[in-house]
Amino acid sequence: MTIHGGPPLLDIRNLEKRYRNGTLANAGISLALQPGEVFGLLGPNGAGKTTLVRQVLGLLRPTAGSITINGVDVVADPGYARRSIGFLPQGQFDMESLRVGELIEFSARLRGVSPHDAKQTASALIERLDLGPFAKTSMHAASGGVRRLAGFAAAIAAPVSLLVLDEPTNDVDPIRRQMLWNAIGELGDDGATVLLVTHNLAEAERFIDRLAIIDGGRIIREGSPAALRAVVTERLRLELVVVGQFAPHPVLIEERGAAGCYLFEERDLAVVSTWLGGLRESGLLADFRIGPPTLDDIYAAAVLPGKGMEAVS
Repeated sequence: MTIHGGPPLLDIRNLEKRYRNGTLANAGISLALQPGEVFGLLGPNGAGKTTLVRQVLGLLRPTAGSITINGVDVVADPGYARRSIGFLPQGQFDMESLRVGELIEFSARLRGVSPHDAKQTASALIERLDLGPFAKTSMHAASGGVRRLAGFAAAIAAPVSLLVLDEPTNDVDPIRRQMLWNAIGELGDDGATVLLVTHNLAEAERFIDRLAIIDGGRIIREGSPAALRAVVTERLRLELVVVGQFAPHPVLIEERGAAGCYLFEERDLAVVSTWLGGLRESGLLADFRIGPPTLDDIYAAAVLPGKGMEAVS
């Protein structure tokens, strides 16, 4: 990605949102996204991601704090946010009665693109994302994956200051999913600023410049993928495929939510290797892989404290 210096394109400072029932959804969040940056926002359900995104979009007014896009206060002028942001929602789409090709073309026209250019843009995006077979399919009848791709195309059909993509690859088949990730990477290379809400760290990692982990309405970790991974450089990750029952070695720390995945200290590599040899000799070990910790490991440790990678807490 090509990150430009100077003032941030999206500047969020001390953002707080408290609902009428007393729930504090966002508590003092501060983020600054530079032009050309692809920024990942990660967090479990209920962490405050949706509330944050809705405030950035100008759909929800914060209780305190500020949000500016290109220096414009979008709390005071929410219409500017809606005009300046291309948005791919996670759930339902507007204009579901339109066909896929019509949705992309009409989205461009709504943002001021001429009819001729909108039609050309829609055709180019349909080809780029392999949506040709579905161009005349209604959004209502389209599969979940086609709807996601069409929504993504609609979000980028006209030039905008900021793209907000909420779980863009949900339900997308593996081949088209890679096309979508490549397109996101190209947007960053072309100078677009992208706020990417995703749980798919394994795929998103190579396209993200920086990321923030949000939990309980607060940013609990922020930095580049390399910087966050450096926190656990003295640990290794073991992925096991076994046949039958076995007892994990005491030096292994099982990952929550990741069957067959463990962490261990680098100093215990020889011990683990000997233990794996014993599993193989007993016929229990089908396959294994040892490598560095992933962003998924860091994310799990940050939002599930008390087990694994205590250094990240």
